[in-house]
Amino acid sequence: MSSFDRRSFLRGGLLVAAGAAVSACSGTAVSTAGVPAFVGPSAEQVRAAEAARHPGAVRDVVLTAQRALVDLGGKVVDTWSYDGRVPGAQIRVKAGEVVRARMVNRLPADTSVHWHGLALRNDADGVPGVTQPPIGAGAEFTYEFTAPTPGTYWFHPHSGPQLDRGLYAPLIVEDPHEPLSTPPSASRSAAIG
Repeated sequence: MSSFDRRSFLRGGLLVAAGAAVSACSGTAVSTAGVPAFVGPSAEQVRAAEAARHPGAVRDVVLTAQRALVDLGGKVVDTWSYDGRVPGAQIRVKAGEVVRARMVNRLPADTSVHWHGLALRNDADGVPGVTQPPIGAGAEFTYEFTAPTPGTYWFHPHSGPQLDRGLYAPLIVEDPHEPLSTPPSASRSAAIG
């Protein structure tokens, strides 16, 4: 009769978990009954889902992370910026549009762009070492994702104190069905005046 104790059970469980972790990190899809267990960000399923989320409109933008002299209310400072501005220029899109943002890194350090608050593809999330490799000094990276939900968001790096140095900017996702009419109180004031 074999003895199976708690310690043997825990060792077996750790071996199974370690094997699963190694196979998940290997980049090799493991399938069960012909169904892939892992779907990569460039897989056909992801492309099809993204195509269904947007009508085909693409907004191309270029962001350049660079050193710049910036006037902060009368005091000029040498800091880091998007395109020489702090905060950087806003990106404005309609819900459902694809944002294709080419990030050019002219900083003396690695960087990234995290699109704060948006539900988007994991490979566009901009967390270096987790969802993407860092964008090296002098390198470029293109983010591409659908902006699904109307709202006011922002973007910034997830690389050290770069946000504190001035690398941030707004991302406005407009509701294409919003009438953008004048509020009733404003129209009354115009009629009275």
